[in-house]
Amino acid sequence: MSKNSLEIITLNNPGITDFAKERNILLNKSKADWLFFLDTDEIMSPELRAEIERSISSLENGYYVFRKNYLLGKYVGTDKILRLGRMGSGKWERKVHEVWKIKGKVGQLKNPLVHNTAKNLHEYIDKINFYSTLHAQENLDTRKKSNIFRIFVYPPTKFFQSLIMGRGFVVSMLQSFHSFLAWSKEWQLQKNV
Repeated sequence: MSKNSLEIITLNNPGITDFAKERNILLNKSKADWLFFLDTDEIMSPELRAEIERSISSLENGYYVFRKNYLLGKYVGTDKILRLGRMGSGKWERKVHEVWKIKGKVGQLKNPLVHNTAKNLHEYIDKINFYSTLHAQENLDTRKKSNIFRIFVYPPTKFFQSLIMGRGFVVSMLQSFHSFLAWSKEWQLQKNV
């Protein structure tokens, strides 16, 4: 491969239970100088691709990208995620809601990714159920304990945070439901340990 080669990696493996592990496997298999991780429900614009190709000759070891999130066809907010990195500069951590820990200087790209979280309510509720189970197990593995306070206080807090961020009533309720399920499922797991 040429100097400053780029590989765009799409994580497309149904039933993943450890997202960091899967991303690290793909990271270790690559021979490229730079990697950009894309999920199957994300879209990269030609403008973002061109910006990435211009950026990989820089001194940075990685780049954050803004991600515009859509749920049920409605815009629900933007987050910032680290998805572009120089080979050997870091690794992914956490089984779910994974983060790429890159050492050294990290920049910011201007063009966003588009993230279509779910097309319908059924699909999103299935995702909430799946991810809340993984989240509960991750919390248990990292010794974050569930308790009555977290089960009853965190979900309403999540609801109001989401509502204040302008995500609307339905999305805010769904975010609150995810929080409730994750902490309740962990409570059940703790009883079985």
